[in-house]
Amino acid sequence: MEEEYEFEDEELGEGETRVRPKKTAKKRVSRRSIFEIYEPSELESSHLTDQDNEIRVTDMPERFQLRGIPVKPCEDDELEEESEWIYRNAFSTPSISLQESSEYLERGQGISNFSRKGPATIQKIKEALNFMRNQHFEVPFIAFYRKEYVDPELNINDLWKLWQWDEKWTQLKTRKENLNRLFQKMQAYQYEQISADPDKPLADGVRALDTADLERLKDVQSNDELQDVYNHFLLYYGRDIPKMQNALKPSKKKYKKSQQVGEDEEEGERDEEVEDDERHGPELKQASRRDMYTICQNAGLDGLAKKFGLTPEQFGENLRDSYQRHETEQFPAEPLELAKDYVCSQFPTPEVVLEGSRYMVAMQIAREPLVKQVLRQTFQERAKVNITPSKKGKKDIDEVHYAYAFKYVKNKPVKELRDDQFLKICLAEEDGLLTVEICIDMKGLDGYGNEQTYFDEIKQFYYRDEFSHQVQEWNRQRSMAIERALNQFLYPQMGKELKNKLLIEARDYISKCCSRKLYNWLKVAPYRPDQQNDEDDDDFMEESQSKGVRVLGMAFTEERDAPSFCSLVNGDGEVTDFLRLPYFLKRRNAWRDDDRERKAKDIESLKKFLLSKKPHVVAVGGENRDALMVVEDIKRIVNELEQEHQMSPIGVHLVDNELALLYMNSKKSENDFRDYPPLLRQAVSLARRVQDPLVEFAQVCGSDDDIICLKLHPLQEQVIKEELLGALYCEFINRVNEVGVDVNRAITHPHTQALVQYVCGLGPRKGSHLQKILKQNNTRLENRTQLVTMCHMGPKVFINCAGFIKIDTASLGDSTDSYIEVLDGSRVHPETYEWARKMAVDALEYDESAEDANPAGALEEILENPERLKDLDLDAFAEELERQGYGNKGITLYDIRAELSCRYKDLRIPCRTPNSEEIFNMLTKETPETFYIGKVFLAAPSSILLILNAYVFNFFFVITVLGKLITCNVTGIAHRRPQGESYDQAIRNDETGLWQCPFCQQDNFPELSEVWNHFDSGACPGQAIGVKTRLDNNVAGFIPTKFLSDKNVKHPEERVKIGMTVHCRMMKIDIEKFSVDLTCRSSDLMDKNNEWKLPKDTYYDFDSEAADQKVADDAKKKQQRTTYIKRVIVHPSFHNINFKQAEKMMETMDQGDVIIRPSSKGANHLTVTWKVSDGIYQHIDVREEGKENAFSLGQSLLINNEEFEDLDEITARFVQPMASFARDLIYHKYYHDCNGGDRKKMEELLTKSKREKPSFIPYYVAASKELPGKFLLGYQPRAKPRVEFVTVTPEGYRYRGQVFSSVNSLFRWFKDHFQDPVPGITPSSTSRSSRTPASMDATPANINLADLTRAVNALPQNMTTQMFNAIAAVTGQGQNPNATPAQWGSSQYGYGGSSAYHVFATPAQQPVATPLMTPSYSYTTPSQQPITTPQYQGSSTPQTPASTRQRSQPKTSTAHTAVDWGKIAEQWLQEKEQERRKQKVKMTPRPSPSPMIEGTPMSIAGDATPLLDEMDR
Repeated sequence: MEEEYEFEDEELGEGETRVRPKKTAKKRVSRRSIFEIYEPSELESSHLTDQDNEIRVTDMPERFQLRGIPVKPCEDDELEEESEWIYRNAFSTPSISLQESSEYLERGQGISNFSRKGPATIQKIKEALNFMRNQHFEVPFIAFYRKEYVDPELNINDLWKLWQWDEKWTQLKTRKENLNRLFQKMQAYQYEQISADPDKPLADGVRALDTADLERLKDVQSNDELQDVYNHFLLYYGRDIPKMQNALKPSKKKYKKSQQVGEDEEEGERDEEVEDDERHGPELKQASRRDMYTICQNAGLDGLAKKFGLTPEQFGENLRDSYQRHETEQFPAEPLELAKDYVCSQFPTPEVVLEGSRYMVAMQIAREPLVKQVLRQTFQERAKVNITPSKKGKKDIDEVHYAYAFKYVKNKPVKELRDDQFLKICLAEEDGLLTVEICIDMKGLDGYGNEQTYFDEIKQFYYRDEFSHQVQEWNRQRSMAIERALNQFLYPQMGKELKNKLLIEARDYISKCCSRKLYNWLKVAPYRPDQQNDEDDDDFMEESQSKGVRVLGMAFTEERDAPSFCSLVNGDGEVTDFLRLPYFLKRRNAWRDDDRERKAKDIESLKKFLLSKKPHVVAVGGENRDALMVVEDIKRIVNELEQEHQMSPIGVHLVDNELALLYMNSKKSENDFRDYPPLLRQAVSLARRVQDPLVEFAQVCGSDDDIICLKLHPLQEQVIKEELLGALYCEFINRVNEVGVDVNRAITHPHTQALVQYVCGLGPRKGSHLQKILKQNNTRLENRTQLVTMCHMGPKVFINCAGFIKIDTASLGDSTDSYIEVLDGSRVHPETYEWARKMAVDALEYDESAEDANPAGALEEILENPERLKDLDLDAFAEELERQGYGNKGITLYDIRAELSCRYKDLRIPCRTPNSEEIFNMLTKETPETFYIGKVFLAAPSSILLILNAYVFNFFFVITVLGKLITCNVTGIAHRRPQGESYDQAIRNDETGLWQCPFCQQDNFPELSEVWNHFDSGACPGQAIGVKTRLDNNVAGFIPTKFLSDKNVKHPEERVKIGMTVHCRMMKIDIEKFSVDLTCRSSDLMDKNNEWKLPKDTYYDFDSEAADQKVADDAKKKQQRTTYIKRVIVHPSFHNINFKQAEKMMETMDQGDVIIRPSSKGANHLTVTWKVSDGIYQHIDVREEGKENAFSLGQSLLINNEEFEDLDEITARFVQPMASFARDLIYHKYYHDCNGGDRKKMEELLTKSKREKPSFIPYYVAASKELPGKFLLGYQPRAKPRVEFVTVTPEGYRYRGQVFSSVNSLFRWFKDHFQDPVPGITPSSTSRSSRTPASMDATPANINLADLTRAVNALPQNMTTQMFNAIAAVTGQGQNPNATPAQWGSSQYGYGGSSAYHVFATPAQQPVATPLMTPSYSYTTPSQQPITTPQYQGSSTPQTPASTRQRSQPKTSTAHTAVDWGKIAEQWLQEKEQERRKQKVKMTPRPSPSPMIEGTPMSIAGDATPLLDEMDR
C-alpha cells in the first residue's frame, strides 16, 4: 500500500502535465525489484539476498559470519576451560582407528598428530582462541602476523582445527545451558509439588532432581555424555514436562502483570501480551506414552524394582571402580513371593511381574550416565569387527574388488582398523556384499571356551555373595536384568555410536588425502624460463611480473583424425593467438603418402607460429600415449629453430590435462570463450596452468563447485560435500594468503578474480563488493589506506586483509599524484610499517632527530641494498618493543627483514617437468592402487578362439574364479632372427630323411641346401620367443613363450592368434618403456600359493572361507550333475527342464495342463507331468522304442504296457480323461483341500462334522499331494474316522478294486458298500514318493470281492476239499495251486476256530488274504515295490500242523472236476465282464509275489477296515 500512496502523492504534486503518463509508466517499470524478477535460489547463488547485503556491510570477517555456530566473545575463564577441552579432545586423545599423520606441511613427521603436542600447547591454544573469539582475527592472519603466540606448537592446519573445534565447543556449551534451564525448571516444579503437601511421602515412581544431577550436567565433556544425561532425565521426568510447562504459565502471567506497575508507556502492549497468552496458551496436553517402561511404571512396579539391592548410580560406581564399592542390599523375601503383591490385570502372574520389574531395572541401568560412560570407554577399547560375505558377496568379491582383503574377518580389534578401511567395509555392507558385526566379546574361538565375557565380569558387581536359596534367586534376577540391559539396550547403542565415530574418522582421512593432493598441486610456482640455470635469481620476479611468461598450450583428443589446437597466452594470461593443426597426430613415417604430407604441413605451420610468437614454453596436454609423440615432434621443431634461426630455447612440458578437461566443460569457460571450440578452451587452460597453477585451479571454484569433480581420492564421493569443500577451500585460503593478491590485476584480468574471495577477512560477498566499488569509481587501488577511505572497509576486516592485498607500486610509477607507500607491495602489515621504517633508518644509520630525516627515502634505499639489514640487532629491538608494551614481536621483526630483502618472494616450489612415474600415471590414467604387479588381466570369454580344448577349458575355469577383469589383445608373435653362425645347426630326421630348420622348426626339407635357401630368402621368421599384446590403457605387454602355458609350448601361434583376447597376470612393469611382462600360465592365474595376489587382512578368517568354498564346490558339482539329457523334440508341451522347473511352471497353469520333459531315467524315457490340482502334480513315465538317435523321439511310446503312437495321443487318450475325472472330484460339493490331502486334517474335519451331526455319517474327498493322482476318501461311521484312497485312471475311478465311470456311480456304490471289508494291504508310507508316476500296466479286477467273501463265509465247515479246489480253479488263479484247503483252513480262515470273522487280520497278525479275494492281476503300488506277503510254499509259508504239510497236493486239473461250483463262478464272471467298457488284458495264472496287491493304498494301522460289529449288521 505504501507504493500506492506514494504514487498518488506524485500524481497530486505533478498536476495535469502531459509527461505524467510517461513518468507513471517509468515508475511502474522501476517498481519491479530483483526479488520479483529472479527465483530465490538464483538470488541466493548470486549472493543478492538481504542476508548477503548484511554480510557485506558488517565489520566482521565473512567466514566468521557464515559459520553455522556464530563466533561469540568470551571471558578468560571460559577460554581457559575451552583450551583445555580442545587440547584434550583434538590433540591429546588418539583416534579410535589407526590414522596416519595429516601433517603434510611438516617434513619428516611420521608419528601421529596428537603425540607431538605437549601441555605447553594449551597456552598457545588459549592465545589463538582469544584472537579468534575476542579480536575476530582469521586463521591466516594469526598464522602470518601473530606467530609469536602460536609457534612452534600450532601451524596453520592446527589453527584451522582449532577453528572447527571452537564451533563444537560453542555448540556443546549452548546445549548444556539449555538443558540446565530445563533441569532448574523441573527442580522448581518438583519443589512446588512437594511443598504443597510436605508431609506426604514420595511415591516409588518419583525421583527427586537434586544438585548432584546439576553437577553431573556441569561436568559433561562431550555430546555423547550430554545425550546420556538428557535420556536419563527423560526416563524419570519425561512425562512430567507437559505438567511443568502448564504450571509455569500462571507464574509467567503474574510476572508480566507485576512489571506493568510504573510503566504506563508499555501498559497497553503488556496487556495485549497477557491476553494473547490467555487466548493462545491452552494447557499442553500430555502425550500418551505407551512404551513398556511407562506401562510398568503405571502398574506400580517401581517399588519392586527398587528392591533389587542397588540403585543404578551405585551400580555405575561399582562398575567405574571395578570393585563392589556398594554392597548389594538383600530384601528378606523370595522374589516370587514378593511379586505376588504387584499382580494386576496387565501383569497377571508373579513371573510376568518379575519380568516387568527386570525390564525397569535394565532400562534404569541402561540410562544411567555413569554406566554408559564406563561401558562406552570399555566398548571402544575392546570392540571387535566380524565380517562375513553374503551370498551376493561370495560371488562378486574377487581379487580385484576393494573388499577382497577383508572378505572374511574374525575378531579384528577396531583399534587396528586403518585409514579409510572401515568406510570400505560399510560401503560393501550397503551394497549387500558383507555382513558386519561389532561386538565386545571374542567370537567363536575353538579351544577358548572359558573365555570370560564382559557380562560375566560386571555381573559380579551386582551380586550378593551368599549361598542361601533366597539370595541365589535374587542374584539370578539381577543377572537377567543386567544381561537384558547389555544385550537389548547398551550393546546396540554402543555399536551404533562406535560405527558412526569410525565412519567420521575414515571420512576425515579421505578429506585430508584430498587436501594433500590439492596442496601438492597448488604449491607449484609459476613457470620460469631460466629456473634451470639460476633458480635463486630473485631479480627475475620483477621482470616476470611486468612482462610475464608467454605459454603455448596444445590440446588434442584420442581420435587420430580429430584436429589439435594450440593457444598462445601472454604474460597476463590473456589469449593472443591460436592455431589449428588438423593432421598433427598423424605419424611422420605414416604408411600413406598423403598422411605424411599433411603431417609435414602441420609441422611447418607450427614451426612458423613458434618463430613469430616466440613463447617461453609449450604445454602439451597428457591425454594419452600420443602425447609422447607430440612432445618429441615439438622438441624436434624447437631444435631446428634453435639451429636455423638462433632462437632462445623453448621448454616443452607435459601437463596433466584433468584440470583443463574440467575447465573445458564448465559453464565459466563457455561464458569466457563462447566462440571457441571445446578443445581450444582446453588448450587455454593448459597454458594458464603452467603460467600460474593457483589462478587456474581457482577458476573451477565458482558457485557450481566444480572443484570436487577433480579426481582427488577414489572415495571422495563418500565424504559429505560441504565438509569436503570446506577442507579444499582451506587449502586455497592458505595458499592465496601466502602468495598475496593483486586486486588491480584481478580487475584488469577477470580470470584472476576468483582469488580475491580467499583473502583473509574477505569472502565471495566482500571480495566481489570490493571489486565492484573499484570498478564503479573507475580507479585503481593505489595504497592500502584506500581500503578504508574509498572502499569503506571496517577496522576488523581491514586488519585481517590488509597484509595480504599487495599493490604493484612499481607499475603505478608516475601515473598517480597520490603518495606511494613502497611497503604496500610487501607482506609487511600496516600495523608494523613504523617498525620497518625504524629498521631502515637504523640500518642506514640516519639521524632520526634531524629535520631532513626521510624514513620513506631510507626504505627505498634499503630495498635497493637489502644486505645492509643484516647488521641490525633485532633481538634488542624486540626487547625494546616488549618493554614499551607491544608484546613479543621477535619473529615479526625477522619476517619484516626477510620481506624487505625480497618483497613478496614466492615461497612455492619451482615448477619442474614430471618424472617417469608421473608421466606413466598421467598418460595411462592409472594409479599404484589400480595398476600393480600381480594384477590379473582377463579376456572376454566370447573372444577366445577355440584352438585347443584343454587350453580353453583352463581359461574358462579361471574366468569363473576371478570374475570380471581387464582385457588384453594379442597383436603379434615375437621372433628372434637366425644368426649366421647358427645356420649349420639343421637337424636331419633319420626316419623320414627330411631336414628340419633349427629356428622355425619347419621339418619338410629334402636337402640341406634347401634349408640354407630357406634362410637366405628370408622365409624363416626365426625362433618364436613370445607373444606381443596391448592392454586397454595402451600399455604394451609381452608374454614369454615359457609363460604361455604350464606345458611346453614350441609354436605360440598354435595357442594364440592375432586379434584374440587373452587373460594374464602382470609380472613386471617398465614405466619408462610403457610395457609390462605378463604370464598366462594356469598355475600363475590360479595363484594357489598367493604369490601374486594382494595380501589379506591380518585377521582374515581362512577357516570360514574354506568351509564356504567347500559348500559352494559341492553345490556346484551337484548342480553340474545333469539329471536329464536335453532332447530335440518339437511339440508345444515339450520343455527341456527338470521336475522342479516343471512344477514351477505348473503354478501358473490350469488344472489338467500337461508338460512333457526329459526323464532322469535316461535317453529312452520321457516324463509327462500334469496338474492334478493347485500344488499337486503327477509325473508319468513314458518308455520310448524305435529311436533313431539319443535326442529324437521314439516311434512307439509305452506307458507301462500300453502303446501310443505320439505325444498328442498320450495327451488326448491318457492324460485328458484322468484330468477330467479329477476335475469332477475337485468340483464335488464334499471336496476339501485338507492342506494337500493331509490325513490328519481329514480326520480332524470328519471328527468335527460327526460332532456337529452325530446321526449322520460324514464323508469328504481330498486330492493327495503325497500320492499324486489319488484322492483321499474319508468317512466316519462311528467314533473312529476311516480314510481310503480313490485312484484316477483314464477309464474312471478305481476304488476297492472296481472302476467307476462317474462320480455319482462311485459314491452310490460307496454308500451301499462302505461297511464291506476293504481288500488290500496298506503300503508302507515311508516308501511313497510324490515324484514317481503310478505304474499303469495292470488291469483292475472285475470280481466283486465283497460278494464272494460273503459266499465263502456262508459255506459250512464240513465242506469237502474238492469243493474248495473247484472254487480255487476259477477265482484263485493268482494263488499257489499247491496250497491245500487244509492250509487255508488252518492259516487263513481259521475253520478250526469258533468264528468265521477271524479271517480279517488284526494289527498284531501278519495280514494275509483269502484265495477268493486274490485278484488276477499284478498292480504296482506307489511304493514302486510289491509288498511281500507270505507265500504258501517253502520257508515263507505260514507254519501249519505237520499232518497238513505232509498231505499230497491235488493238481490243478483235478480242481476243474468240481462242475457245480465252477459253472456258478464262470457265469458270475461273464456277467461282470459284460459291464466293462474296454477289453482287459488276459492274465495267465502265475505265482504272484504279492497275492493281495491292490490299487487302493491304506494306512499301516488299517483304519479304513470296517469294525467287526459293523460287519455283523
